[in-house]
Amino acid sequence: MKRTVRILILAVGIVGTFLAAAAQQVPAKDGGPLILCPPRTNCGP
Repeated sequence: MKRTVRILILAVGIVGTFLAAAAQQVPAKDGGPLILCPPRTNCGP
């Protein structure tokens, strides 16, 4: 039973890693860097 649970956890981890790597990245509209802070605002670290 313990071995089955370990295999299941490892399989889920491997499949999750594959799905995360296969997901397409979303580029910015203009191909430039993503704006994380709205213009003319004070975004502190």
